[in-house]
Amino acid sequence: MKDMAISQELEKARRFKREKARVRRMCRNIEPLLLKAAAGLIEELAWLRVTLEGLRRMVDEEGVLDVFAQGGDIIVRRHPAVKAYASMVQRYCTTSKFLTSLLPDGGHDVEDELMAFVKRQRR
Repeated sequence: MKDMAISQELEKARRFKREKARVRRMCRNIEPLLLKAAAGLIEELAWLRVTLEGLRRMVDEEGVLDVFAQGGDIIVRRHPAVKAYASMVQRYCTTSKFLTSLLPDGGHDVEDELMAFVKRQRR
């Protein structure tokens, strides 16, 4: 079990590193001073995407509803991952839109790619 958790953490770190490199490539045309200032946003965007992918897998595997027993009652509620996903996808969109706005041409191609990701996640 412990080896599995370590393996999952290593995989998540690998995906984060790959995603951060992808976002940096997309932002390569941002003015260097602005890019330096936006470094934290690039890292945040990469983390958000990796986390969103994990939440999405969790919801796909476990379902949108969470059923549990409490004091003899059976309670059905929205899966906690759904609420976290909804909140984070908004942050992802806002952060990606801000980063793409820093691109010289307004980042329309990059913004289209990011929005395509968001739309795929909502299906």
